[in-house]
Amino acid sequence: MSVLDELRTSPLFQGVPEDAVREAAGIVTPRHFRRGELIVEQDAQGEAMHLVTRGVVRVSRVSVGGRERVLGDLYAPGVIGETSVLARQERSASVRALEEVRTLMLYRSHFELILRHHPKVLWNLAEMLARRVTLLNDELIAFGLNTEAALAHVFGHLHAVRVAAGVPRPEVLPLSTADIMARTSSSRETVVRVLKRMEGHGLLRVGPQSVTLLNPAALDQVSLEAADAD
Repeated sequence: MSVLDELRTSPLFQGVPEDAVREAAGIVTPRHFRRGELIVEQDAQGEAMHLVTRGVVRVSRVSVGGRERVLGDLYAPGVIGETSVLARQERSASVRALEEVRTLMLYRSHFELILRHHPKVLWNLAEMLARRVTLLNDELIAFGLNTEAALAHVFGHLHAVRVAAGVPRPEVLPLSTADIMARTSSSRETVVRVLKRMEGHGLLRVGPQSVTLLNPAALDQVSLEAADAD
């Protein structure tokens, strides 16, 4: 796939004039990252964003106490590093490649040039950020209720992301117990107990390195009002 075609599939350039895409094609820098390689580092200066055109990355953040929490996975096509570019601040999270990843790196100065001529690009970015805020609000509500609600939110969102990315067998989530602990900041004992309860309800099947959703739509029916049995 050419750089032009990659840009045409990016959410940042949806609905923009073709000349905007061609202008961007002349200034982006293709980058390749191996599995496990760091793409963006928390607290580093953010001078460029990355348009992820192939592969999947994991976003995580280390808290003040030194505890790392996984914020989620992002599948191509997507955008990372845009917040620090817009706000001219340090990176708020780290991003690491989960497999071979290709990105198109766009520096702030080049991005500003595009925006001067094609403000629709900024509108696209604003829509992406608005969706993230909505997701964060839903996450805060779920995590504030009980562990089962938190897991249902994590599993449901990851499934939706995999479906949107066209991943084969999106219902098979590549999550180990340790991965789930890192996403929910819960103890192993709590995660194992809640997974067993959800498995007993026929919602999922737990494997050594995966969670298979047996009825993804049913995750929305998990009672967020149920008393936390943890």
